[in-house]
Amino acid sequence: MSALSNLFLCRRFAQRMINERNLTLAPEFIAESSVHHELDGVLPGSPGGPGAMAEFLGLYLSAFPDLRIVFEDALADRDRVVTRWRFEGTQDGPLKDLPASGRRVSVEGIRIDRIENGKIAESWMQMDTLALMEQIGAVYP
Repeated sequence: MSALSNLFLCRRFAQRMINERNLTLAPEFIAESSVHHELDGVLPGSPGGPGAMAEFLGLYLSAFPDLRIVFEDALADRDRVVTRWRFEGTQDGPLKDLPASGRRVSVEGIRIDRIENGKIAESWMQMDTLALMEQIGAVYP
């Protein structure tokens, strides 16, 4: 696939699975043997693959039912896609062991995806978790 095709794949992944909340589409975007380095801190011992990604996204979509993700920047080169994104939403549900705060958040992050055979085969994500925790009142500045 071309770098542009890979970029469109990552945009469709975010739109369909996150913004449209269709987690059943995970196998369409995520390779069966995929590795997601960002899951280790949230779902320790996660086997990876489409199911693990759907579970990870489900945690956030349950906690933030109105969550929307917007790409601020996106770059693609060969098999890598880098996106700088922002998610916004209201925490109306628990996030793991953190109770619903009812607070609105706006959080930035960066994600790198490696594409193989038309699917996301590996990913790394860095999110401003401290800003998220401050905004929902879990920690204080």
